[in-house]
This record gives sequence, C-alpha cells and structure tokens, in this order.
Amino acid sequence: MPDPEQPAYEELAAQVAVLKGIVAEQAAVIEALRAEVAALRRQVGRDSSNSSQPPSQDGPAAGGKAKASGSRRARPGRGQGGQKGHPGASLAWAARPDETVVIEPGTCAGCGAGLAGAGGRVASAVQVLDIPPAALTVTEYQMMRRACGCGHVTTAAAPAGVTGGPVCYGPNVTGAATLLASTDVIGIERAADLMGALLKAPVSTGFVSRCLARLDAALITAGFEDALKGALRAADVLGTDETPAPLTTSAASAEGCGNPHVYTVRTLRAWTGGGPDLIWYGAAGNRTKAAITGFGILDGYRGVLVRDDYGGYLSYDAGLAGVQQCVAHLYRYLDDAYATDPQSQAWTRQAGDALRAAAVAVRAARDARQASLDPAFLAGLRHSYDQAVAYGISVNLSRPWHKGNHPGLILARRLKRKAAQVWLFATRFDVPATNNGSENAIRGYKLAAKISGCWRTLATLQRHCRIRSYLTTARSHGRRPLAAIRDALNSNAWMPPHPA
Repeated sequence: MPDPEQPAYEELAAQVAVLKGIVAEQAAVIEALRAEVAALRRQVGRDSSNSSQPPSQDGPAAGGKAKASGSRRARPGRGQGGQKGHPGASLAWAARPDETVVIEPGTCAGCGAGLAGAGGRVASAVQVLDIPPAALTVTEYQMMRRACGCGHVTTAAAPAGVTGGPVCYGPNVTGAATLLASTDVIGIERAADLMGALLKAPVSTGFVSRCLARLDAALITAGFEDALKGALRAADVLGTDETPAPLTTSAASAEGCGNPHVYTVRTLRAWTGGGPDLIWYGAAGNRTKAAITGFGILDGYRGVLVRDDYGGYLSYDAGLAGVQQCVAHLYRYLDDAYATDPQSQAWTRQAGDALRAAAVAVRAARDARQASLDPAFLAGLRHSYDQAVAYGISVNLSRPWHKGNHPGLILARRLKRKAAQVWLFATRFDVPATNNGSENAIRGYKLAAKISGCWRTLATLQRHCRIRSYLTTARSHGRRPLAAIRDALNSNAWMPPHPA
C-alpha cells in the first residue's frame, strides 16, 4: 500500500521540470559570467603588443609577458641588428687631417736614456674627431656711411642674420637655440639651459621663444606649408596617423579644443626602398573628419593611403587609388583575439603567418629588384589567409560574449570585408605593409606629452608642427637643420621639391 506522505509521480515530475529549468538558467548565467570574465581578462591583458595602445602606456608586466610568450610580431627570418647587405656606417679616415700632433716616447723604456735625435718612424696613428671647446666670440660690425659726389649719403646695411642692437646674439646662436627648442622632448626652458651649459651662451627663455616665433613667421611668409601640402597631394603613396596632444586646462576648455590631436601626413619612400621623404605635421582641437578636411591635404587626393582603420579616414576611400591597412595593427588585433581562447582562435595564427610570409617575400623581392611576387606563391598565401578567416567566422558565429559579438567574429568579418586593403602591399611594391613610418613620425609628440605634460595653447602646438615639418623634411632631403634655419631667417627658406 503506497505511503500517503510520498509524493505522487506527477508531483515528482513537476519538481524535476522545475529543477531542470533552474539548472538551465544557472548554466546560462555561468556561461555568461565565463564570457564576461574572459572579456575582463582580455581588457586587463591588453597592451601595445595586442592593441592600439602606445608602448608608453604599457604597465610593468607588459615586458615580462612578451618575453614569456615570445613575440609574434618579430619578422620571420630576420635577426636583430643590421641585415645582410646593409651599408652600415663608420668613421672615415681623413686623407688630410686638420692638425697632426707627433707623440714622442720621451725616454727609452729599457735603460731610461733620452731619445732626442734618435732614429725612428711612425709606429701607429689614430685620428680623433672632436668638437672644439664652445665659446662666444664678439664681432663688432661697423656700418660705414659714405657720401657720394652726387650728394647722396649711403649707409651700409647690417650683415644677414644680425638683428637688434647695440648688442645681440648672432645667427649661429639663434639657429642653435631654435633647433634645440624645436625638438619634441626638450622645450623652451631646457633649450635655454642647454645653450648655457653646452655652448656657453646664456640665453633667456624669452629669447628662445622669440627665435621660434621668428622662424615660424619666416616659414609662413615663404609659403612653405602650402608648398609642402601641394607636394604631398601629388605623391603616389601617403601614410597618415594621429596622436593625442594634451593642452593646459584653460586651453582645452576653449571651443573646439576638447580633444586636441597632432596629425601627420607623409610619404613613405624610406620604407619601400629609400629616398627623401615629405613629412607634414598639423594640430587640431579635436579628432574628427572635419579637422582632417580642414588641413587641405587628403580632400581630392587620388593616390594610395596607408592608414589604420580609424573612421575619420573612411570617407576618402572612394576617391583613392587604393588603401593599405596597417598590417602591424592587424598583427596586434590577431594576437588579441587569439588570447581570448587559443584553442578556438587558432585561425588567427594562420592568418597572421600568411601576412608575415608575404611581407618577408615582398622585402626580398624588392631588394632583388623584382617587380612582383611569384603568382602561385602569392595565391597560396591568399588561400591560407582566406581559409583562416572563413574558419574564424564559422567558429565564432554562435560563440557567446558578454556584450555583442565575439571579438574573433568581429575581426574575422573585418578581415574578409577588407581583404583587398590588407593585401595591397603584396602587389604594389611602392606601398609598405605597415604604417610604421607615420607612427614613428609622431612618436616624438607622444614623448613630449609624457615629459612636458601638455602644450600651453593650440597655437603654440601648431607653430611647433610647422617648424617640425620644415626641419624634418629639409633634413630628409639632405639639408642640415642649422643651415635650413639660417636660410629661412634670411628670407631664403628651403622649399620641398614637387614629386616627379
């Protein structure tokens, strides 16, 4: 006879159904929490090796993590240091030294007798390249006034570069102060201090500031920036990038200055076989498409643009001959996706290896003066890449993530959608695979922000950008910075050549 207190089968079945529902609900919560924990771990573990975060913002653990895991960003087949065929550089022996000093042994090392008048020859020689001790020299210029027989009186003008008086610094001091202050990591105060410490020319910060203002005014008068922009617009390949450039609180509170950035647009010949480059810097109070348009370089440009995937540049794509996505950025994104689950995201390794192999092959072909890669070899790499990306999409379609789609799915779809922009470098050897040239160009501004903290005003930052554009581009074309500064101050500024 059944126990009256024992639940009926229907009651047990109902309880089991409720428990199954609770277990299913808990399983869903656990899976969601797992995805959220994975996302948080991913966020905590992000640094310059797997994201767009600059190395300057890496934590202390980033270096150890890179050593422990091994860098996937290293170039296959290339060791550290100078590569085979690299010309190298060393100090050259001068056929006619400026000065020859004979060093005598004095006394005999054996018996101690004097060696004056004894026979001898040069046993060895060494040439020392050095800088003479710095010291100011005082030159007095006396401008004569002469009366002509016609009755007109003429007074000689002061030499070029001599301004002010009755006592003033000359063009060499002005040039040195300007050059020091125009570097990204020294600034006006340190430049004034170095002028006194290194060159024994104790100048004031006001003098240094006036030097920068004079050079900037000379460049504006000469039309240098407009000429540089015109030359850039005529180039076949350009790279572009931007970085934050903090202003003081009062300057950043001005209208349109809430998110100040420094931008660069440059040619990339040094990354595709050598040659002088054109390098422009500019600053704006925000990071928007309107700011980029306001610079007047990329609007109407019809060449190839090497860049990252920042949305402010996307609207230019339709009018360009092509776009090259920065492969260095893609390597980091692939590493980031791989870290979420090495087993399921192994496809990222295959895609990255295909791109690395292509980059190595392009460099080798370029060095060998070849015009293209072997079609079958390139097709094999593209097949490996496409296969990996297709797998990345399929394996992540239903993979849970705490917010939206899984990062692996987002990346794989992007790599498929923009494959032509990823692989352009493999068919056009004048296009570099990475945008490292642009990133290197603005690295100094990141260091300046790290060391000095901020810029006083947007106008002073823009002035600094104009001066850096001039000195960097002139130096790339073989013009020494001090000579370029003197030329500009003497109304003969160096001007960029127009690309052929």
